[in-house]
Formats: sequence, C-alpha cells, structure tokens
Amino acid sequence: MTADEPRKNTDFLQPDADGEDGSNRKLDEKLMELQSLFEVSQTLNSSLNLKSILDNILLTPMGKMMISRGMVLLYHKSNKLRVETLKGYPQKLIGKLVDFQSELIEPIILKSADLDLKQQLKFFLEKEIELLLPIHSGDKVLGYISFGKKMTGSDYSKSELTYLKSLANIAATSIENGLMVMELQQVNRRLDKKIQELNTLFEIGKELNSTLDRDKILNLLGYAVMGEMIINRCLVFLDEDGEMKLSMSKGLQQGEKENLLHDSRILEQLSQIAEPIYLKTDKDYDEILTHFLNNGFPVIVPMRLQNVTRGVLAIGERITGIKFQQDDLDFLSTLGNEALICLENARLFQERLKRQRIEEELALAREIQQKLLPSQCPQCENYQIDGINVPSLQVSGDYFDCVQLDENRFCLAIADVSGKGAPASLLMANLQAVLNALIETETQPNKITARINNLIHKNTNYDKFITFFLGILNKKENSFQYVNAGHNPPYLMHQDGKYESLEKGGLLLGMMPNIPYEQGEIKLKSGDWIVMFTDGVTEAQNDAKEEFGEQRLIQIMQENLSISTSAMTSKILAAVKSFSGNLLQSDDVTLLILKAL
Repeated sequence: MTADEPRKNTDFLQPDADGEDGSNRKLDEKLMELQSLFEVSQTLNSSLNLKSILDNILLTPMGKMMISRGMVLLYHKSNKLRVETLKGYPQKLIGKLVDFQSELIEPIILKSADLDLKQQLKFFLEKEIELLLPIHSGDKVLGYISFGKKMTGSDYSKSELTYLKSLANIAATSIENGLMVMELQQVNRRLDKKIQELNTLFEIGKELNSTLDRDKILNLLGYAVMGEMIINRCLVFLDEDGEMKLSMSKGLQQGEKENLLHDSRILEQLSQIAEPIYLKTDKDYDEILTHFLNNGFPVIVPMRLQNVTRGVLAIGERITGIKFQQDDLDFLSTLGNEALICLENARLFQERLKRQRIEEELALAREIQQKLLPSQCPQCENYQIDGINVPSLQVSGDYFDCVQLDENRFCLAIADVSGKGAPASLLMANLQAVLNALIETETQPNKITARINNLIHKNTNYDKFITFFLGILNKKENSFQYVNAGHNPPYLMHQDGKYESLEKGGLLLGMMPNIPYEQGEIKLKSGDWIVMFTDGVTEAQNDAKEEFGEQRLIQIMQENLSISTSAMTSKILAAVKSFSGNLLQSDDVTLLILKAL
C-alpha cells in the first residue's frame, strides 16, 4: 500500500466491548431469572401443601429482591379475599377477610393507581403494600400476591415486574392443586368426623336400647350429651299429656331451675321449636329463647317424633369455649330423636305392662263375678228357667240370679248397674250379697227391694244407681209376685202370642231412701213366658245407629213359643249379634227367662 492510497476504516469490524458486555449481562440475567423460575416451579410442584406453596411464592422473590414484607390473599367467597400467609406482618392477620370488589388483570403499583381504585385498595394501602399481582388460572383470578417496599428503597424495575408476573402465573397451577388437596383433606376430615359420630351414635343407641327404664334412658342421654359436647350443664324437657315438663337436669341447682322456668310461657313455646337453634349468632331471638341464652344455654334442640316436637334438649356452654357448629347441632338432633324413640318404647312398654296387669286383675274379677252368677238355674217342676250374662267388658255391671228358697218358691232377679267395667261389677257384687242375705229372712219382694234400696243409697255415691227387677215364683200356686225398681219391664207372653208388661214397683235403687215399692202379682198358665232382659238387648245398635228395639224382641218370642227357655235365650242372642254386625258390643247383655210348661 502506498502512502497516497486511502486508508480503509475497519473499526466496525472490531467488537464494541461495552455493547457486547451489556448484551451478555442481560442474557445472563435472563438465564438466571429463568433458572430461578424453573427452580421455583420445581419447588412448587414438589408439594401439595397449600401453606408451603404460598410461603415459597413469598419467600423466593422477597429474598431475591430484598422485599421487606408481603402476603398472599385468595378468594374465599364472592368479593371476599382471605389472608392465607404473610411475612413481615402480625400472624393475627392470617384468616382475615378483606372486601375487594374489583378484579385486577395486570400487576399494579398502588401509588400509581387512580383515585377510585385506591378506595378499593384501602386495606393494602394501610398495610403499606406497594405491588399487587393477580394470580391467573385461565380466565379466573385465584387471588393476589402483594409485596411491600424494597429494602433498598428503589422502585420495582420492569424486569422485576416481568419476573414476578411470571412467578404468579407459574404458581397458579400449584395453588389450584393445593386448594384441591386442601378441600379433599377437609372433606376427609368431615367424613372421618361423620363416621366417628355415627359410631358414637351407634354405641350410645345400643346403650339407650338396652333398657326400658325411663329414668335410666334420660341419664344415659344426659351423660352422652355432656361427654360428646364437653359441657357441664344439660336439660331435657318432655311432653307429658300435652304439656312440656322438665324431666332431667344436669349441673343446675334448684334455685337456677326455678329462675329458668319462672315463666309458664317458656314451657309453652318449647313445643313449637322445630329446628335446632344456636342462639349465639347475629340473629334476633324472642324473649323466651333469649332467656335460655342469658341463663347459659346457647343451644336448643327439639326432639321430634313423626314431625312433632315431643321433647327439647337445652345445652350449656362448652367448657373449652369452642363455638357449636352445624355438625354439632345435627349430631345432637339425631341423638335426641333416637333417645325420644327409646323413651316412647319405654312408655309403651310400661303402658303394656300396666294394661296387662289390669287385664289380669279383670280376668280374676271376671272369674269371681262368674262364680257370683248362677252356673245353671235350679230345676223346677212344671217350669223351665234359663239365664245368661254376656259382658261388654271383661267384667259386667249386669246381674241376674235364680235361687230356690224352699220346696215351692224360687227367687228370680235381674239388675243393671249404672256404668260399666270394674266399678259397676263391684256394685253388682254388693247387690248380690245383700239380696242373698235378705231372701233368707224376708218373703215379700217389695220389702226386700225397699231394704236393698236403703242399703245401696247409704253405701254409694249419688251418681250410682241400679235398675232392678225381683220376682218370686210359687210353683204350687202358679203365682209370680214381683217388684220393678226402674228396670226395663219384662214381658209376660201367653201361648196365643198376646203379651203384657210387668211394670209395678217404684224408683231405681239408690236414688232416695225409704221409698215404698208397689208389689205386683200374676197367675201363670201352661205356655206362659216371662222374659226378663237388660237394655243391652234392646239398645244394641247396627251400622246405621238403629237400635234393636223391643218390637224385634217381641217378634222373636212370638215366633218361637214352642221352644225351650235355653233355645229362646240362644235365639235372642243370635238375633242381637246378627243385627249389630261387626260393631263391638257396647253394653252388657243379660237375659233371664221363665216358661210354664
């Protein structure tokens, strides 16, 4: 090259030291960020524990960028953020719910936010949060990562914001997985608790069903509730004959009981409760329920059977101070209902035992009563006598008797004591004893009846009385003397079918003392009938509420004049039964029939 030739500029072929070093630095920084994000991603994906995931999301950038404080908030309910983890803030903030109406799409520097948005960001501004990053999962925002100021005092650079945004996006999948696992764990815990509750209910149920003693069931229920709920006070109210009564109390002194139940309205309102109530809520309750809360019973649980409240559990405060949850109320409701069934079974069992004892006593009374009635009527030359008593209950208030007084005379009596069952049967036994004593000394039916009347009036209440018919047959003279003390008039029917009523006498026995009774007398001829009966025959009803009546009785007699007295008895009973159909017998049925041969 000569000196005159132009010099070629080759400086552009030499590398620019500063430019190349800068590019390499940026490339190295990008590589380091990618490496950091990769490591964070590995760390996040290695865990399914939500708390661990969120802590790593905070700690990694805080250490890398020297950030003073930060927190992660996730959506808990609609427009509610919940503080899940934090660094540089008091731990008591964890779990705090924050109202947040907006949904951010991009990271935001709070000091640069417009005025309207700052109103929404009040909580974060108060906590000196400088940067808020949304955590995106598709189109959904799971929550926000928030960071305070950097310790260096510098602002967040563009590359730092890009890194943090990438971190938030990477974290979204891990957070979703963590939330899913946490939800599964909560479901499993609830399921485990339910299984434990079911096992507890099964064991308590076995204990409750092992006895039919009411007091023992109530004690078992009380101790079970106190043990499971960790309480030291418990009340059980039960419906007794339509009125709520305190049936069991644990942990209350007598004075406390009186103070709790001083107002009768308290017990009246308990039967109206249909759902378990936890009184320590924001709801307003009426004066009665508030009264329970003020006396240390925040939980009221109805005990229901067939959708009717038949009892109530009142539960005291927990010794631990822990609030009652819906699961606790459900458990108490199930336990209370199960105990109520056991109590109802115990009540029915006791009623059955009582009824069985009564039936045994009535059976014995029936046996005794039957021995008071004649097993068969005495044989009487030229006459037939037949009688029967069919009680509507096990024991009867009807009475009949036929006693041979001497060789020629026979006493025939029939009576109906007011009422039915045991009281009437006792009065009937009294009548039988008095009659059998008096016919030993008296011969005239009117005198016998008068003396019986005075004794019955003296020894019974004003509302007890007896209809009574007494006749004395003299077979030698073919005469029949009688007195009718308010009884259904027997029929005297002749062989030609004509009949008349035997009505002479007076008032019912027991109505008034010292009453005179008129005595009647008739002469009997061959083929004559006297049919004595109680109102259980003529007043028997059918489905249409129609009574059997005396005309049907007369017709049966007229159509069967040639048969025996026992056959006539059977005919009348069969007709009454056929007339009544499937209806239960409503009154005692008694017949006493005399026929002259």
